[in-house]
Amino acid sequence: MQDSQSSSSLTMIVLCVCVFLLPACFSHPLAGWVSSPGHPGGYEPHSEMMWERCAPAGHILTLSIIHLDLEESYQCENDAVKVFADSLLLKTLCGSMSTEQLQSRVNPSLHSSPGGCLSLTFEADFSNTERHTGFRAFYTVQDVDECWHSDLKCSHFCQNYIGGYSCSCKPGYHLSEDRHTCIVNCTEERFGSGVLTPPGSPGPYYENAHCSYTLTVDEGEQLILSFIGEFDVESRDGRCVDSLTIKTDSATFGPFCGQEAPAPINTAARRIKVLFRTDQGGTNQGFSLSYNTKLMECPGIVTANSILSPQKRVYTKGDTVTVQCVTGYSVDSATKKTFESTCLRSGKWSPVYSCELVDCGIPEIKEPDLIALTEEDPLTTYKQNISFRCLSEHYKLHGHDSFTCNASGQWETIEHLLSPQVDLPRCIPVCGMNKQPFSAGRVFGGEDAKLGQIPWQLLTKQPNRGGASLISDRWAITAAHVVVGQETKTLMFYGGMIDGLDQNAVKMETEKIIIHPGYKVENPHQTNYDNDIALVRMSARVPLSTNIMPVCLPEKSNGPVMEAKLGTVSGFGGTSKNPLRSRYLQYGHVKEYSEVPCFDTTLKVTDNMFCAGGDEGVDTCKGDSGGPLIIPVLGRGSQETPYRLKGIVSWGPAECGDKNFKGYYTKVENYLDWIRETMETN
Repeated sequence: MQDSQSSSSLTMIVLCVCVFLLPACFSHPLAGWVSSPGHPGGYEPHSEMMWERCAPAGHILTLSIIHLDLEESYQCENDAVKVFADSLLLKTLCGSMSTEQLQSRVNPSLHSSPGGCLSLTFEADFSNTERHTGFRAFYTVQDVDECWHSDLKCSHFCQNYIGGYSCSCKPGYHLSEDRHTCIVNCTEERFGSGVLTPPGSPGPYYENAHCSYTLTVDEGEQLILSFIGEFDVESRDGRCVDSLTIKTDSATFGPFCGQEAPAPINTAARRIKVLFRTDQGGTNQGFSLSYNTKLMECPGIVTANSILSPQKRVYTKGDTVTVQCVTGYSVDSATKKTFESTCLRSGKWSPVYSCELVDCGIPEIKEPDLIALTEEDPLTTYKQNISFRCLSEHYKLHGHDSFTCNASGQWETIEHLLSPQVDLPRCIPVCGMNKQPFSAGRVFGGEDAKLGQIPWQLLTKQPNRGGASLISDRWAITAAHVVVGQETKTLMFYGGMIDGLDQNAVKMETEKIIIHPGYKVENPHQTNYDNDIALVRMSARVPLSTNIMPVCLPEKSNGPVMEAKLGTVSGFGGTSKNPLRSRYLQYGHVKEYSEVPCFDTTLKVTDNMFCAGGDEGVDTCKGDSGGPLIIPVLGRGSQETPYRLKGIVSWGPAECGDKNFKGYYTKVENYLDWIRETMETN
């Protein structure tokens, strides 16, 4: 027993001497014994214990079991000793094993990770059939050789020391911030002429090189670069592994690699940077870059998308050129096409302006509620096209619908038929179209019209009851005698209905009432209906629909006004049931009569009037004045032959419906110029 204690003390002294360099702050012993309770005299039933130690950084903790004598049981379920490394179970032991068995089968696996911990537990159950001595083990703290076992490898040299390791580099290298990689940081500034080679030359250039050379010459001079001798910069599969790049303030040359030397470079700069980057391996030989000086030259281009005049091979200090933007480009988006620029001593042109693509811009649309661009965000630069569309089916495009941006920054028609400054198209109401239900109604004594059948028919009730025809979305036309004396007043017109009492009718207030200047009123009684025509401008755009739409104006004709066709006249005037007025819109078919006069009258009949009437008493009556007479006859209109306004109900005999007498109508085609001019100027 005394020999065993002496041996243990001696071992501890030797270990302490071997590890005296470990940090003093490590609080546990660096070596020692651990054994079961009562060892070697034997452990009692229900014995248990726990032991744990941790290694300092850069060290591991090892455990060597030199004696094991426990109760043998299935899967060590009775008495057992368990060893853990960082809470991970390494071994569960029971029974008896010799020293040789322990040394070969168990002890090699009983160690912690670097800086990790070992723990041990022992538990005995309630009884043993014979007495067992237990176990005894010896633990030590050992240094780790990171140079062999660490994943953090040094790129050049590794030096191990107790508790850690360090990296070092070959001459010409230094450690990067990661303290493992050896790099070359070859930053250098040079002036004048010379030859530049990479670090390590002659011979293979250094790995992990991050070289940045700044080359500078006097103002008024520029650097000329050429590669001399061998050029060998690592590449793989056509891609640069290592690279050489040359940069000026305005240009970049490279990256260069491989074995074919780049062509000479006229840098057009007095200051350049040469950047050389390499990876961690390779035995390539590098390059030799000769840099020399020559007088500064200005480049053969001042700005993109332009041409110079005069054209010269070389431009030097003091040369002045005229810079002209190519077709479709202008100076800074303006209409200016040229500017002058002078070559400076620095090798730069001054002044320099950009030649930018001409942009015609989005044209201003005056009626955005009616017309819009076909595309929401179209391209508007040189040679780009735009087109327009109407937003409502009740309008059609008038004028050219497609335009091209020309070189002057103006929109022009694709056909180039008009001058570059072209008026934009307009959306004008579709005229002369209706719903087509048809019946043989009559005005005086006739039947009711259907809704949408005569959508241009308007009605005014005060102060004089009369009709009118819508001829655009802002204008109506009527007889002058219906609105005479009301020119300074606001009247109300109704449309989009067939019932004169319809509360849902479209209401239109007048903004202007313009009576033909040739219409004369002779007091006390009207004796002349010549020029019985007036235009009415509404205060707001009329909301067009299938129930309210304009009628087309007529075309001039050389023959009969109604072109020997039947026409249709309509209105809310007197009927056979009520000679004063009708609640519902009536219509009837009439034809033109060439006999003059249509009835015995003292009133003057002029060429601005024509006579029309129908068979069996079809006629207009009081309250129909100002209403429309259209051709073709109602029910025969189409896209090809829209309904046109040929006449305005003007005057007739005192008694309505006499088949022997006809009525007079204002001949609308005589007033087309006045109508269009009045609408355009008002």
